Amino acid sequence: MRKTKTFLLWGIFLLLNALVMAGCEAPATLTVVPSPTPEATAEPEGPPGSSVKAADLIGAWVDAGAPENDPFEYVGIDGNTYQATFAADIQPLFTNDNMWFDGQQACTTCHFANAENSLHEMDLSSYQGILTGGDALSKPPGVPIIVPGDWHVSKLRDRLRNNRMPPGWEFDITEANRDGPCVDVSDSGVDVRIGEYDCDLHAVDLIGAWVDAGAPENDPFEFGGAQLTFERDVLPFFTQPNMWYEGSRNCTECHFANSENSYHEMDLSSYQGILTGGDALSKPPGVPIIIPGDWHASKLRARLRDNRMAPGVAFDITEENRDGPVILVNAEK
Repeated sequence: MRKTKTFLLWGIFLLLNALVMAGCEAPATLTVVPSPTPEATAEPEGPPGSSVKAADLIGAWVDAGAPENDPFEYVGIDGNTYQATFAADIQPLFTNDNMWFDGQQACTTCHFANAENSLHEMDLSSYQGILTGGDALSKPPGVPIIVPGDWHVSKLRDRLRNNRMPPGWEFDITEANRDGPCVDVSDSGVDVRIGEYDCDLHAVDLIGAWVDAGAPENDPFEFGGAQLTFERDVLPFFTQPNMWYEGSRNCTECHFANSENSYHEMDLSSYQGILTGGDALSKPPGVPIIIPGDWHASKLRARLRDNRMAPGVAFDITEENRDGPVILVNAEK
């Protein structure tokens, strides 16, 4: 009987303690606006006008100079201008769970300090950490992920918006598959070892060798001690299925011509199409995806290697989720 009373008293104590602790927490000002569910019988109300897509909110902060304490302006979904702050409205997007999609872990789960055991030696838990960027120890003082005043050229923009190509890559926190599958090369051609990543020669590096050699159309280029060519050894990575992982679709299913019905008006089926790049009609003569002679600066390199953050964002071919979820900001006009 005494043991039962003891358990009961402990239970009451723990419950009261939890309630007190919850009451001490600062009220949240930033929430994700849930999408309407198919089961809803009534017409769902739209999100408040001060709401905004998450990536757009971060972009407004960066374009405003990335202030630490001063408020910045952003445009809500109703077209009006509102104010927000870094601490209340930007920082939680990196430190809170479930901000980008349901079940998502906070970015700081992996990027919590400028330390060796934090992925890419990156700290997204603080203002200074975000401004320092990645690789703070190996490439001091760090590789910037934002450029205050210019969101469009900030690395963070691409990492939050761009899906890794081809779609369907399995996220590997070790980054073992970052450069694609292993390849065996000889003067007679390339053999791709699907599902194998522990080797010296990888698919992405092969394409990189072609670009660094000036992206020749007909002349051979050297990779892994072999003489390779664009038509035989590079183009199939875009035109054939199962080149990147088991079940991967050929890139040309979506990017087949410089036309409106080809995604991003991009043609990956030919040499000229690859050199033209994307948005050939809307931004003529096209936005280059490779820079002959400089693979490291080529957009294609990042699209083939970089996983979209936060890991687990669903691929939506319509790109409706490209700028993240709608965020409700406790904002003032």
